[in-house]
Amino acid sequence: MHDLHIHLGGAVPSPVLWEILCDNGLRTEHGDFTSFHESLTARPDEVKSLDDFLGRYFQVTEEIQSSPSAASVSAYQVVAKAHRRARVTALELRFNPYKRVRHGLHTMDAIILAVMQGLERASLHYGVATGIILSLGRDLPLSANWQIIEAAIKWRSRGSLNGANGVVGIDMAGPESRSLELSKPWMSEIATMMEKAREAGLKITYHVGESEGTGPEGMLSVIDAIHPDRIGHGIELRRAEGRLRSSLIARLQDEGICLEICPTVNRVTRVVPDFAAIGLFVRDLADHDVPFCINTDNPYLVHTNLRNEHEIVGKELGDDAAPLLKLAMQHAQQHRFLTA
Repeated sequence: MHDLHIHLGGAVPSPVLWEILCDNGLRTEHGDFTSFHESLTARPDEVKSLDDFLGRYFQVTEEIQSSPSAASVSAYQVVAKAHRRARVTALELRFNPYKRVRHGLHTMDAIILAVMQGLERASLHYGVATGIILSLGRDLPLSANWQIIEAAIKWRSRGSLNGANGVVGIDMAGPESRSLELSKPWMSEIATMMEKAREAGLKITYHVGESEGTGPEGMLSVIDAIHPDRIGHGIELRRAEGRLRSSLIARLQDEGICLEICPTVNRVTRVVPDFAAIGLFVRDLADHDVPFCINTDNPYLVHTNLRNEHEIVGKELGDDAAPLLKLAMQHAQQHRFLTA
């Protein structure tokens, strides 16, 4: 099984984060592990929106992971947990290095190298193929995103070392509420960044259509400007109608863009009303020959794993589960950024 969409900030068990926090003498409002653990459990009845989810949990986990030692341990534990819980054999881990330098105390190079070393150890110990996707941020200045692009090019894949591939791709992530994908000047600058990364041999994925903030219109804008290899979520395609829907489906088909589906997170952030909507969406993609794969996104925050995500979708698909889940796994294999 391949997990192509998983965030470092939401995939590390709370006991590991608690140990890092205590060992580094970091202060939080939580005086004991129990309250800390509860604070890092995302529940649909508490999360108001995608923006609320990102702000409520990620700022905490990113701060805890903001040192080379913490980043290395965190990366290792993500792979170890994924393999032990769901027998994951390939994993592309994404994170934003700029948000882990602790106000300039560390360098992005140090953080990236640390994550790379954690993944190399995990690949050696568990036999899991791994790679790094560096995330840009909608909530960051363009100058900061340019720094991430330059870092990604500098650290791009150094070949496969025990199955660890190094930096293999670029992502765009962050709150969608500002609808930046509908801004031509902003998209023009981001497209220039992405093209520079692509010319250096990096693959491109892009969070868009995860909520109404970007919607199907944002998806089409990203495809027009950037031509990503994959799209993170794209669940808003289900709301597209008429000519917009036809155009989106045709572009996804023609360019072979794979949609990274993440069922539980979409439910927790209230992007979909229930898992039945995910099942209908998967059927629709398969009926129109649009590539898709199933992923965890933030498995620890929403208490899931890749096997569980497949089971959730399978339950909604009923008698069609086996062939459609097999198709999802085939797409994951075909569209992964890992070279080995």
